[in-house]
Amino acid sequence: MCGICGGNYPLEIVQKASQTMRHRGPDYSGSFSDERVAFAHNRLSIIDLECEANQPFTSPFCPHLVLVFNGEIYNYLEIKAELEALGIPFYTTSDTEVLLHAFAYWQEDCVSKFNGDFAFVIYDKRDSMLFLARDRLGNKPLFYELRGEKLFFASEIKAFLTLDSYEFDLEEVGKWLLFSNGDAQKTIYQGILNFPPAHFAHFKLGENHLRFHKYWNFTPDFEEIERLEGGEKKLQESLEELESLLLNATKLRLRADVPVALSVSGGIDSSILAHLAHKLGGDCQYFGVNFKDSSQDESAHMAQLQRDLNLKIHFVSAPLEDINEDFKKLVWHQDEIFRSFSIYMQYLLFQTLSSHCKVVIGGQGADELFGGYYHHVGRYLFCYAEALQERVNIYGNSALQEYMFGLKCSLPTELKLKLFAEDNAKNLRKLAKNSFVIPSLENLLGRFVLNFTQGLWLDCVEFNLPNLLRYEDRSAMRFSIENRTPFTDYRVVEFAFRIPPAFKFQKGFSKYILRLLLEKMGSKELAWRVDKIGFGAPECALMQKLGYNYDSIFDVRCLIFEILRDRV
Repeated sequence: MCGICGGNYPLEIVQKASQTMRHRGPDYSGSFSDERVAFAHNRLSIIDLECEANQPFTSPFCPHLVLVFNGEIYNYLEIKAELEALGIPFYTTSDTEVLLHAFAYWQEDCVSKFNGDFAFVIYDKRDSMLFLARDRLGNKPLFYELRGEKLFFASEIKAFLTLDSYEFDLEEVGKWLLFSNGDAQKTIYQGILNFPPAHFAHFKLGENHLRFHKYWNFTPDFEEIERLEGGEKKLQESLEELESLLLNATKLRLRADVPVALSVSGGIDSSILAHLAHKLGGDCQYFGVNFKDSSQDESAHMAQLQRDLNLKIHFVSAPLEDINEDFKKLVWHQDEIFRSFSIYMQYLLFQTLSSHCKVVIGGQGADELFGGYYHHVGRYLFCYAEALQERVNIYGNSALQEYMFGLKCSLPTELKLKLFAEDNAKNLRKLAKNSFVIPSLENLLGRFVLNFTQGLWLDCVEFNLPNLLRYEDRSAMRFSIENRTPFTDYRVVEFAFRIPPAFKFQKGFSKYILRLLLEKMGSKELAWRVDKIGFGAPECALMQKLGYNYDSIFDVRCLIFEILRDRV
């Protein structure tokens, strides 16, 4: 995991921008330049700690190519073996060299072979071409700006702010304040764009455009999936396939030449990963984090997992009393508006783990893939009426509240918009009072599609998960930690969107197939718990500690934007 930046700018400008991202790679800083291009790189050494693996990276095998790379290619050993069988030499043990040699041999087709979290740029000196690519789900960040023939790219937005002053895109700001989400390809800064996940692009120096190509074209057939039938035999086959996929995804993500930790919460997702890591016998430590002065105490469930696995879980506690000192730092590292103080809890988690490891494995992505949130359940309950009674038997009145979300999704567009206006009336008045741009409420329609599987997919590629991955990357890298998420392995994603909906919700339980898997592994009590707290935060108390009144999460987002506005 690292920080990259560059473009057809002078080296001193690129190096200055790179300095803002030293936290992403404190182990080594390097640069490259010729008369046309400059690159800079901050390295967090994870695989092959020797200096020969430092970047910008070049190789005797392909001396015309220069690479800067952020992330990991988890299946690099398998790709390396394939290339060696073709007679291609290697001079290091790094995944960086595998990436570059794979590109030299397969060109753009190499990205489809990579199982990893990555953003990289390769400069081909022979044809004055830049090749940019980003992983399938956008686990690793990459931003760019194109001004005429001038291209600049970087891992974080703060690098751009050293180049010039940027106006805010006030429409995007309004979306984030009101909806806690914006346009997937934009940022809140005019001209700074998100490089799209699952894409690569060519940029010919001297031209004024990037030629994009989507290399991962997997798209679920939502109607077809809804018609899939389950059955016990097929469920057991799917359960075995899921276990095999997750086992391999975890095995790949345990690869490192530095200490690796797994963060457990007592929930289903991290408990599954703990079982898998333990089964693999990898060199991995297990940590359970609680927060002082918080109602979230999952220690009893973490202790249960410890008994189930018969291994040591290190229990650590993170303080909330440093919010005044930490909050501006948190906002600075996130670069954009974020949803709520729950991101601060995550920030403290990585701060606490930073003294123990350089890699942390976590369960991000499972809820979006397998239907863990109330709005996923709500769609299912409305579309499959027979499921409602079983849900009520377990969860009582809260099941009816979930059902009401599904009901809202079923309404005609004009009625949805009327309800959106009522739901957001107070915050709309606040936006108007403070002269913010009022975003169209039609931006919410995508979050209220009725189809259960389509709702999950949109959460994976447009709404929930892209934002959660952004938050986690910035919080982890603030403390020079690489975060890894086995559930976002593209093979697991593809599996999740070709199984029947009934495998995700059954007998009143969400994430049903994951619960079955955790029970099979030996944690029956954790598998069927119904009291999962979630990764929340005491919003009101934290706002008061910061000296502000709290009315809703909207106020938290407004405070975040105030801090961002002051720094520009």
